[in-house]
Formats: sequence, structure tokens, C-alpha cells
Amino acid sequence: NVTCCHLEITPANGCVPPSAVQPLGAGYNSRCVCLKLESRIIPQENLRRVEILPRGPHCKTTEVIAGLSSGERICLNPRTPWVKKLILFIERKERSRWIRIG
Repeated sequence: NVTCCHLEITPANGCVPPSAVQPLGAGYNSRCVCLKLESRIIPQENLRRVEILPRGPHCKTTEVIAGLSSGERICLNPRTPWVKKLILFIERKERSRWIRIG
């Protein structure tokens, strides 16, 4: 089980600070982080960072948070086909990284 996956699409200096998060709720550890989900396709050149928060006691669904090149962070709908493919891509990339290291 993976607790959280991150995919850096650009160098670390392109990351968005947590304070820039708008559609996320307070109480990260006690309830779902995402209050509003975005389903529209986000072009790859607009994505800077993607975080996957697996379901758990805090939330019954997997949450996918995208950091955009504009500095905005949005929650992606994990049920849309393109986000499902993105999650699989990140999971495969994480697994291959751990296989090479381990």
C-alpha cells in the first residue's frame, strides 16, 4: 500500500506552496481534503505536480491534487477516465523507481 504518491513534472522550484491551495478543505487528517472536483482535461504543459492521497480513515475516496503552472492547486475527479490513466501512470512510475532503488 502506498500512502501518498507525488510526481514532479518540472523542477522542485516549480512547486506550489500549500498555502496556495484553494479548493482544499481544512482538517486534512480528519476528513476529505478536496471539496470541489475538476473533471475537465488539464493539458500536460499546465501540470507541474500531482499528488495522490489514497482513501483511508480521513476520506473514503482517493484524492488527486494537481499543481498547475499558474500556481493554482485543484482537485481532480479520480473517477474520470483521463485521471484514472494519470493515477496508473504515476503508480507505475513510483513502482519502477522503487524497484531500481531496492
